Amino acid sequence: MSQPIGTKVNQELIKQRCFVQAVLTGGISSAARVLGLTPSAVSKNIMRLEGELGVQLLARDNRNIVATERGEHAFDAWMELLARLDQVQQSLTTSVNSVGTIGLSLPSGLLQWLSPLIIRYKAEYPNIQLRLNISDAYSDLVRDRNDIAIRLGRLSDSNERAVSLGTTPLIVCASPAYLARADIPATPESLMEHDGLMFRLPDSGRLRPIMLPGECNAWRAAASTDSGQSLVQGALAGLGFIQAPLILVEADLAAGRLVEVLASHRPAALEVSLVFQANSWLPSQARAFIDMAKLWRRAPNL
Repeated sequence: MSQPIGTKVNQELIKQRCFVQAVLTGGISSAARVLGLTPSAVSKNIMRLEGELGVQLLARDNRNIVATERGEHAFDAWMELLARLDQVQQSLTTSVNSVGTIGLSLPSGLLQWLSPLIIRYKAEYPNIQLRLNISDAYSDLVRDRNDIAIRLGRLSDSNERAVSLGTTPLIVCASPAYLARADIPATPESLMEHDGLMFRLPDSGRLRPIMLPGECNAWRAAASTDSGQSLVQGALAGLGFIQAPLILVEADLAAGRLVEVLASHRPAALEVSLVFQANSWLPSQARAFIDMAKLWRRAPNL
């Protein structure tokens, strides 16, 4: 007895989703976590798909998988079809204002900067709860179960899509109390005569170099921290200079609690990005947040 058409279609979609997700995440186990299946089930579905087509879609070794040339063509086609199917299903069955949760990862200290967008989103979608994960460590969206993340600087994960929220300058600043007892530096090189705080990269433990033109070797490190928020607090307490993204300290600069120095020696600005998984199977609540973020950065006072 043959299977109903609906059952056959659903089985084909599962096999295609397994293949697409394996390419997106670069592995069987990571695809299984996203899809809620076992690695064995994902692997078998992909092998069945290859067997039915008579085509090798993935090249495998002990550690990695990559799409073959034919697999890349199949990936592009199925990615588009599955994304469109999910969008249609979501528009028919899901209300963005239904009760739900969005996982949002952002660096420490950026909550104040992002709060106008969060307030606007909550006003429009009061039933959606934001699960905020505040950390300066790199957040793997799949591993940490986050829908969206705010990232500063260059992006390197090809499994993620990004929406630019603009750029932010890197500035050198200190408190008025510190500047009152020290000479204001006239050149980047003169910073070597001053005290300051260093940012310690949470993922590696290395100190992030101070980025300034010339041959500046930065300041005498009074302390180091792996928290951007603590870096700012140290500067406010008068411990010395810091280099930080402007969006982290703009409120303190406006209030006069911190003072920028060497403004004419700013390095290249950092990109500010909103990132999400490189598939289109996001909850409608997360999609609404992304769309609102795009409008917010173009016209933040709306």
